[in-house]
Amino acid sequence: MLYIVATPIGNLEDISMRALRILGEVDLVLCEDTRNTKKLLDHYDIDTKTMSYHQHSGEGKVKEVIELLRQGKDLALVSDAGTPGISDPGGKLVARVFEEFGDKIQIESVPGPSAVTAALSISGVPTDKFVFMGFPPHKKGRYTFLKKIFESEYPVVVYESKHRIVKFLEELKSMKEDMKVIDDDKIKKKKMNLESIVVCRELSKMHETTYRGDLDNIIDKITASPDDQKGEFVVIIS
Repeated sequence: MLYIVATPIGNLEDISMRALRILGEVDLVLCEDTRNTKKLLDHYDIDTKTMSYHQHSGEGKVKEVIELLRQGKDLALVSDAGTPGISDPGGKLVARVFEEFGDKIQIESVPGPSAVTAALSISGVPTDKFVFMGFPPHKKGRYTFLKKIFESEYPVVVYESKHRIVKFLEELKSMKEDMKVIDDDKIKKKKMNLESIVVCRELSKMHETTYRGDLDNIIDKITASPDDQKGEFVVIIS
C-alpha cells in the first residue's frame, strides 16, 4: 500500500486523525525533508522510520521505493507541507509505482491541507473554476508565464517565495499597465484590467496575513516592513 498523506501547511493541529493513524501504522514515511517531518511525528509521539524522497531524488531512490513496495511494505508519502503532488514531485512517484505494479498495488489518498484551497476559501473570488499555475519560472519563460495569467478567463492561483514576491507583484503591475497584444497583425498597447488581487502570507501560521485590493497598495504594504516579506505566499489573480 502507498498512502499519499496531506500534512499541515503551518499549524500542526491541521492534520486529520486518519492521517495520524496511517503515519503511525506504515512501515516507512517518505519525506521531502526528514527533519521537517520528524518535527510533526515527534509532536504526535509517532516513531515510524523516515526516508527522504524529494525533487532531486534520482532513479536509485525510486527503485528503492519500488523494491520496498515489492517486499510488501506499506509506505506513506508526505511533503514538507500540504498535499503531495501539488507543486511537488509526488505525482511522478505515483506514476512510476502504477507503471511498475498496475492494479496489483493500492495507492490511497489521505486528503487534508492544501495552500491552494486554503487561500481560495478566504479570497472572496468566485472559485467554481480556477487555474493553478504553481511557482513562476525564475528566468526563462517568465514573461510567457505572466502573459498566460492575463489571458486566463478564470482566476489564477500562483505560489511565490519570499525572495521573489515583490518582483512578481511589480511584474504584474507593469504588465497590467502596458501589455503588448497582437491584433490584426499590428502590435498595440492594451491596458489589462485586474478585477482583484489577493495575496495570502503564512497561511494557518501565527503571522498569517491577507492583502486585498489594488496592486500598488499591496506592494506598498509588503515592502514597508521586512517582516511582511517573510514566509510563503499564495497569490490569486482574478
